Amino acid sequence: MVPADIPALIAELRRVGNDHFLCEVKRSQGGLPAALWESISAFANAQGGCILLGVDERSGFTVVGVNDAGAMESQLGAVCAELEPAVRAEIFTATIDDKNVVACYVPPTPRDQRPCHRRSLGPWAGSRIRVGDGDRKLTDYEVALLLANRTEQKYDVQAVPGSSFADLDQSAIGRFLSRIRDTKGEIFRKIDDEHALTMLNVLTMHDGVLVPTLAGLLAFGIYPQSFEPQLNLTFVAYPGTEPGVLGPAGERFIENRSVDGSIPLIVNECVRILKRNMKRRSIVSGIFRIDEWEYPEEVLREALVNALVHRDYSGFARGTQVQVEMYPDRLVIRNPGGLYGPVDVGALGTTTVTSSRNKALLKILEDTPYFDGHMVCENRGSGITRIRMVLTEAGMEPPEFTDGISSFTVEFPNHALLDQDAIEWLQSLDNRPLSRSQMTALVMMRNGAVLTNGTYRASTGVQDSRTVSRELRDLVERGLVEQQGTRGMATYRHSDGRTFEQEEDLFTLTRLDDQNADETAPMAAALTNSETLVLSVLSSTELSRTDIERQTGLKGHQVLRALQSLRDRGHVRMIGQPRSRSTRYVATTPDSAPRSRT
Repeated sequence: MVPADIPALIAELRRVGNDHFLCEVKRSQGGLPAALWESISAFANAQGGCILLGVDERSGFTVVGVNDAGAMESQLGAVCAELEPAVRAEIFTATIDDKNVVACYVPPTPRDQRPCHRRSLGPWAGSRIRVGDGDRKLTDYEVALLLANRTEQKYDVQAVPGSSFADLDQSAIGRFLSRIRDTKGEIFRKIDDEHALTMLNVLTMHDGVLVPTLAGLLAFGIYPQSFEPQLNLTFVAYPGTEPGVLGPAGERFIENRSVDGSIPLIVNECVRILKRNMKRRSIVSGIFRIDEWEYPEEVLREALVNALVHRDYSGFARGTQVQVEMYPDRLVIRNPGGLYGPVDVGALGTTTVTSSRNKALLKILEDTPYFDGHMVCENRGSGITRIRMVLTEAGMEPPEFTDGISSFTVEFPNHALLDQDAIEWLQSLDNRPLSRSQMTALVMMRNGAVLTNGTYRASTGVQDSRTVSRELRDLVERGLVEQQGTRGMATYRHSDGRTFEQEEDLFTLTRLDDQNADETAPMAAALTNSETLVLSVLSSTELSRTDIERQTGLKGHQVLRALQSLRDRGHVRMIGQPRSRSTRYVATTPDSAPRSRT
């Protein structure tokens, strides 16, 4: 962050209309706000961020300046020093419109040192996290999880009281030991099964008796839920795009299941249930026709194994299951416990560096075969990389990962990213070649995404941040992408792209123009296929934009364009406020439709 970035950042805040996940503004003309430490702690416990003092949000982010910039810089530094660990913020003053604005760039605290908290209050009362444009207190579970993440986790090697060797599937144990003795060398061929299973953390001594560890029970247990009832998986298929939206017959769920058993059995059964609720797509390649599932099976297995293996198994989390939610437009897999160790969301799938809180469980499962002979997992840090590759090969959008400290979520959109419409659009750009990663990023930005260097890597699978910088710089120089900010605060968006709210503003301006248009202007040309589809579903009822997308099968940007054109021609009327998500649309009667502009 440098002073030259501040005007651009303020302009971005004015465009958006409020501060956001990476920026907080304060008027601060009465001195340093007493609760400013909360924002510093919140940024430090998330992705970092910038605090601007001397900017008034209530008056449209007007620069009002601060009275004594030097004193405020010193006070800010003192507040940063009061946190534990101390925040090494970059603090400086920028002069804008002849007024002094104090900026404080807060870097993220390393994961193994969180939570960053106010020393006088301690971690339980003095830790905050950034959520949207505000700060909230961390829950007890989140604090406990972050503190536990500072040390090596060993919940998976704890004994399971009351269990015994008889609670393990002996045939599964036999296949496991057979592979171990085939691949691990002479050491395991010279010792008996009991000794080998102890060395491999499947069994452990408890009150003088060998009993299964939690890892051993989860990998080979006949029914682990006898001892840990909530260490299972729940599956829900919803009829609508959000929970609570009823289906055509008034149903709340299409299917609602609780899946029990060992991890290999849970994965197999969940894949079977997913297939039962998925459609098969037909893809024509030359003279061949290929039928494939909506979501590739390999992707499903990798994601399910990741959720079950990397989840939090501490006492705080053993009452929470892994959750799988299927919607018409996406698949969501959520597990308790966020990322562990130095791995960041932006680096997932771009590096083979792995870090797991359940090391023994992973080690066991890399030698645990499914019934088809394949191992449950590789334990090489390549699972998410493989997920990205398979989705790219299938022409699907990359997954979205969300690390919420207490939970980790992966979301798979249920539609192709590089569809025919996107390909035709890419071909309409300048005739210079684009890499596959540039095409993926451009289409995502065209659909409304705002990317950073990290999210570009996470979305495209490009591992080298320097390669990403070159590709983004190329897109900026070609005028295809706009850059805002520099260094860690740089964001990129499609140069012609608009958010939903901006599209609605454009609709409003268009309507004002229509009122001044020549009443004798000829009517517009015939409707496109997308416009015809949108108008047909609006002919008998009023619908939200999401409803229109679901009923027509069109993508978001296609619906936005069609609605804009139909409103331009007076075929569609908007009901509600431009920026409201509850806004609905309805077809107008033919005699009430105004003439279009020339």
